[in-house]
Amino acid sequence: MAKHISTDVRKHLYDVVSELFKSLPTMHTLDDAEELAEEVRQLVGEIILEKSLIGMTGKATYKGPRLACECGGTMRFVGYRKRWVKAMVGETQIERAYYHCCACHRGIFPWDAEQGLTSKVGTRRFKGSVCYVMGLNTYSHGIGVISRLCDVIIEESSAEAIVLEVGANIRAREKARVEQVKAQIERETAERLMIETPDCAPETPLELRPVVGKRIYLGVDAATAHIGGGWHNVQNGIVFTVRQDDDGKDTLLKRAYTAGQMDMETLGWRMRALSTVWQERAYLERVFLGDGAHCNWEIASLHYPNAIMILDFWHASGYIWALARKLYRQDDQKQKALGDKWAAERLHSLKHDGPAPLLRALKRRKVKTEEQREALRTATVYFRNNRKRMDYPAHVAAGRMIGSGPVEAACKSCVECRLKGTGMRWAEDGADAILAVRTTILNGDDGRLSELARAALNATAIGQRSTIRVA
Repeated sequence: MAKHISTDVRKHLYDVVSELFKSLPTMHTLDDAEELAEEVRQLVGEIILEKSLIGMTGKATYKGPRLACECGGTMRFVGYRKRWVKAMVGETQIERAYYHCCACHRGIFPWDAEQGLTSKVGTRRFKGSVCYVMGLNTYSHGIGVISRLCDVIIEESSAEAIVLEVGANIRAREKARVEQVKAQIERETAERLMIETPDCAPETPLELRPVVGKRIYLGVDAATAHIGGGWHNVQNGIVFTVRQDDDGKDTLLKRAYTAGQMDMETLGWRMRALSTVWQERAYLERVFLGDGAHCNWEIASLHYPNAIMILDFWHASGYIWALARKLYRQDDQKQKALGDKWAAERLHSLKHDGPAPLLRALKRRKVKTEEQREALRTATVYFRNNRKRMDYPAHVAAGRMIGSGPVEAACKSCVECRLKGTGMRWAEDGADAILAVRTTILNGDDGRLSELARAALNATAIGQRSTIRVA
């Protein structure tokens, strides 16, 4: 695990600590010994951090008397300014060079930019750790976890500010990935049409996930959360791979999510970018699962026109049961039993014979009231519009999923488990940031949170003098 400590240094450190141990009080219980070890670890960590920063801060941050400013003017060295740097092992104060431009009145700290620091006191590793904890816990619980495990105090408002900052960086990366996918599609289209395109600077290739199996699934759905003073839809998308069990049925293997309060066009492009990373076009089969919402199938037809479209069987079942409750009186046990039998038969037929027998049965059905007529019409239109997505016998035979359980579970995993706790009310930017962080964690990219917490290497990312905590 040690990346920076050689074997010789490790041995020397062991000897030093062993000598130090002789001056420590004798421990008589395991709990006392463990508590002492934690205190020493924290103290040593603080000392190492402080001593390590001495050689790289202070006068070492001086870049000369003048620097070029983005506005075209000249930044002049003003002096050294202090700031606090908080890490998981503690907090220390350092000095670094400060430069100011009289033309645009911008002040910068070059060392901050080089280290990826922003106006927040935390290091990028610290902020990445904070985001990981807050993405999986409520803020009030999360700060308690950090305090208990690391003996570092952080205010809830500071944790929220860190998540906002990192969440914005995640969204910026997602936007850049979408633009890269759009540019790739434009180039491919131009090549097919034999249209010359201007030479562009080479782009950083997308980091692709390995192809696993022969089939990949895609799906979208929505959950609700109290955001911006009211209840609003939060869109969710999922891409997942499968393996076949002993019965030849697909079971969930790997998955990735996108979630946020966004319009359907944005959701479609985020899904397109996410599925491109997962190399969806390399799979023999692409399957799009969804409920009956028209907007879901617009995304499918636009971004995945060659995918196998499957309407969630349980969503279709809901329409049959709803119709049965209208056609058969529910206050009469005999009628209710007949309705249950009728619905069960229709569902069995739909699953094993497809939609055609069901549509014929609905067409022959006689009704007595206007309410029943309207319920029958609604169900008929629903099944007629979705009949091409309801070839359940073929899907079952091929081992494909016909239920959108993983899609609906994405709503719970991404949104409901984090945004819908007791009494939770969210601002729009706060909800979007925590969703960006949470989906990053759930997608297995939590190791990159520290890098996503790093500020861009330019003056504007560091901000003005007034936004820096100055001692």
